Amino acid sequence: QQRIDVDSFIQIYRDIDDIFEDDDEEDASPAEVEATATSSSMKDGETAATSTSTSTEASTKYDAREKEVDLVADSEKENDEEAKDEKQLEQAFATICDDAGLVSKEVLVQWGEIQELLDDNELGMDEFDNMWERTAKSPGSGEKMIDVEGFLSFNVALDDLFEFIDDIDSGIGGDGDGDSDEADDDSSSSSETQIPMFYGEDLPPGVIFAEIADEKYLVGMDELKKWGDLQDMMQDGDLLPAELQSMYKEVSKAPGTDKLNEEGFEALFDSIESLFEDDEVMEVAPRLTSKIELLTAIEDLGMDEKRLPCGLESTDDEVEVMLEITKKVEQEPTNMILSADDIQESDLAGDWDLLYTTSSTMKFNKSLTGMVPPNAKFDGLMQKFKASKYLADTEYIEKIDAGPASFEVKVTGDWELRSSISLFTGSKSVAINVVPDSVSYLATSVRGDHWKSLGPMNLLDIIYLDDDLRIMRGTTAMDNIFVFKRV
Repeated sequence: QQRIDVDSFIQIYRDIDDIFEDDDEEDASPAEVEATATSSSMKDGETAATSTSTSTEASTKYDAREKEVDLVADSEKENDEEAKDEKQLEQAFATICDDAGLVSKEVLVQWGEIQELLDDNELGMDEFDNMWERTAKSPGSGEKMIDVEGFLSFNVALDDLFEFIDDIDSGIGGDGDGDSDEADDDSSSSSETQIPMFYGEDLPPGVIFAEIADEKYLVGMDELKKWGDLQDMMQDGDLLPAELQSMYKEVSKAPGTDKLNEEGFEALFDSIESLFEDDEVMEVAPRLTSKIELLTAIEDLGMDEKRLPCGLESTDDEVEVMLEITKKVEQEPTNMILSADDIQESDLAGDWDLLYTTSSTMKFNKSLTGMVPPNAKFDGLMQKFKASKYLADTEYIEKIDAGPASFEVKVTGDWELRSSISLFTGSKSVAINVVPDSVSYLATSVRGDHWKSLGPMNLLDIIYLDDDLRIMRGTTAMDNIFVFKRV
């Protein structure tokens, strides 16, 4: 089917009109011809106007038709591209799915496309986890696998995420990098369309809501772009787009809309605030983690009642774990040994229970003093420190479980603090020097200054000290530690 443009149409129209004018002139009488000639100049003006009007109308219809054709072509092109993309995704799915046509979370995260985004820090694992949770799982997979439809849905969510990020990056009024031609031609027009951000870091949520709400007094994702503090959080990476979307989705919307009323906005505001409160807690939590980890590990060892307490029957692997945890505890900012202030005798005064030791001597003797008769066993050790202006006494009380005949072994002596430099770390070291005086058990009392089994505890460095925990280490053996807890 052939078509003509507007100029050709107008020319044909004029040619047809001239044909009819020629016929009229041949049939007319001389008088009529003269009359016709007289009025021809007037008709020429009318014809020109009619021609111009017809030309304009034809041009308008042609332009409309041309736009309609372009829209149809664009739509068909877009559909073709979507079909092509979907086919490519289905082919990609076929390369990573199992024999049942399913993909697990672990396999999906190893997919090359995802790995590239993760490696380039364009996608965070928390964003990936969030999208995985929202993707419909294959029936019968125990909510653990997705089929090809789920895979396509996941990729749609991935595209939406990056479109959302692009919106955030471009800002409300644009940064001049997009359709910049018009902005260059008319910079004043661009400045008029830019919407200013509202900053209200210390203001209540109700005030912020009133400033950014639309004419219906509602706030949607577009209105949130006006909230300057929120945009700064996202630009700095303190709040991820996926996190905001997830929180926004969870908040109740105004009836009949997908936007928030003031109550919903306050709920979103609180969710964002709680996120940063959790971060503050996390900043403090690591200070206690290693100490809690040590106490938990010791408690777990004590769950086995068939083994001797205080780690006297720990395996080499268990000892290695304890030593590693202890190294971390040493670095805690709560460690008084790391402070500039000197440790005083009063900081140690009180009663302390032995929780754990790696002492090979105590393991060999199955106690501190070695005073464990047959069919009896070590049942715990308490260390007491007394400090006054003139006296510094210490006492060990070792419990021996012998059933009805259970008894205690007591070691008394003097103690003092010594400051020096650690042979292992080269840093300040504070040691407790104990001089045993006597060992007594049942009705017997003997001198303690030559009692060899007490040797490992006579001189120990304090490597950690706070209000309720003390860790000691041998001055010449890094792997010889004692952990005490204040009673």
